[in-house]
Amino acid sequence: MKKLKRLPIGDSDFKTVIEDNAYYIDKSMLIKEIITGGRVILITRPRRFGKTLNMSMLEYFFKNDEDNKHLFENLKIYEEKEIIEKYLNKYPVIYLTFKDAKKDDLLSMKVEIKMLIRKLYSDRLYLLNSEKLNELEKKYIKQILELEEIKGYTTEDKIAKEDTLFEMALKNLSEYLYKHHGKKAILLIDEYDTPIQHSYLEKYYKKFIRFIGNILGNALKDNKYLEKAVLTGITRVAKESIFTGVNNLDISTVLNELYNDKFGVTKEELDEILKYYGIDYEEEKIIEWYNGFNFGRKEVYNPYSIINFVRSKEIKNYWINSSGNQLIKDLIRKGTEEIKIKIGELIEGKTIESTINENLVYGDLNENVEESIWTLFLFTGYLTWVNKKGEGNSALYRLKIPNKEAHDFYKMTVLNILKESSIEYNKIIRLLINGKKIGFTKKFKEIVENTLSYFDVTEKEPERFYHGLILGMSVGLEKDYIIKSNREAGYGRADLILIPKEKTKPGIIFEFKKFDEDKDKNLKDSAERGIKQIEEKKYEKEIKSYGVEKVIKVAIAFEKKDVEIIIK
Repeated sequence: MKKLKRLPIGDSDFKTVIEDNAYYIDKSMLIKEIITGGRVILITRPRRFGKTLNMSMLEYFFKNDEDNKHLFENLKIYEEKEIIEKYLNKYPVIYLTFKDAKKDDLLSMKVEIKMLIRKLYSDRLYLLNSEKLNELEKKYIKQILELEEIKGYTTEDKIAKEDTLFEMALKNLSEYLYKHHGKKAILLIDEYDTPIQHSYLEKYYKKFIRFIGNILGNALKDNKYLEKAVLTGITRVAKESIFTGVNNLDISTVLNELYNDKFGVTKEELDEILKYYGIDYEEEKIIEWYNGFNFGRKEVYNPYSIINFVRSKEIKNYWINSSGNQLIKDLIRKGTEEIKIKIGELIEGKTIESTINENLVYGDLNENVEESIWTLFLFTGYLTWVNKKGEGNSALYRLKIPNKEAHDFYKMTVLNILKESSIEYNKIIRLLINGKKIGFTKKFKEIVENTLSYFDVTEKEPERFYHGLILGMSVGLEKDYIIKSNREAGYGRADLILIPKEKTKPGIIFEFKKFDEDKDKNLKDSAERGIKQIEEKKYEKEIKSYGVEKVIKVAIAFEKKDVEIIIK
């Protein structure tokens, strides 16, 4: 019986994976695509989709300070003899990762970034002895390394001077490497947007973005000493002087086909790994739990979850629990009633439509919260896109929850957030359960009036506002009630049904009616039409099938902000 290769759980170092003979999904042809791509390449994918491992592969392939031929001999790229001859271990490489750059204040974050850059210089102390560099350039290196003090400034001015010094550090390092080696540098920056996102969360974004923007912008724009730059992250950050003005820029997101099979596990790769470990019989469950991602119209599975499943042979949630989601949680808390309604629809298995802002600007998140939320959900992997209508910035993307694993996130995290804001709402539904019809009616009308500023009830589907409002009020009743929304009941479709798990409690049926001037004299007529529909369609039939005798029938009629409620 052959010994199976170990699974690379948590391994992001390419050399370790190959030298340990761990199971490796061959993504080496990414090297060829990078070589033939633009001078500056930005790749955005959700976390734990193989970005760091691929960046490590690029580093070991290009770096000229060691012979790594043995790492690639059994990979697809090795068949590309011209590329191997011209590029393998032929370039000075600057590799930088910001994955741990998560500091609570501006000063600490700047210190962290400076330490990372200082390490790049300390690893290349040979430049201080290079005959190709002049004394001024060596003095600059010493200042970066703090071997030579910045003199003649006050403390505040000294910090500003040091900031300016580091803002040129990556560009200058590429120049010094070129002068010494006679070859242009390759710049690899992994998780470039982590410190930017963290600065937004900790509320020092505006002061930080200029600093990090200058560091990256100076390195990327018109840098004649740069052979190639590859950056990875979760979002494409725009308008922050990082990519503005960068020529020959290639951008790969989940929306386009560039590198669409190089991150994540394709169907063909999944079949191979399941067959190798003898668990191909589990394929249907794996599809249900870990598939569903659409990267540039390519079907992709979550690699982190696949590897963990193959190891444990257990279907469960691996990816969602592997990292925090603070930014998304914050945006949901700030979300309007419309956003909460759409989240409810997603949880029910429906799709929603939205424009997607690929040029996400963290500083503008509060100005267009809804588009920002769906963009972040998509780019972080909590949503996927099914199709799109139109082109450019106005294109409408149809979005859905990709799989059961992501669905768990909504149930565990999003619903908890909604519950935080629904405690008072929950009390209103309990008024109805306890037979306090007048109290319910009064409180419901107050809620409508207070939330109208967040939602346009004159739009084409105003019923959704009222339906979502009641659904929001129902959050938190799951222990006591089975909640069915827009499900078949009796001889028609009920808007919302609450079925008590304890038979002595009342069941509740909600029907929503918009005022129809062709059918109704007034709103009361509209509400009566709702009650009539509940009775004629026998919606209570489903509730009574659970052995529940008491049923409360509620018809809510509306015309813009005016509401009429009949309870029977």
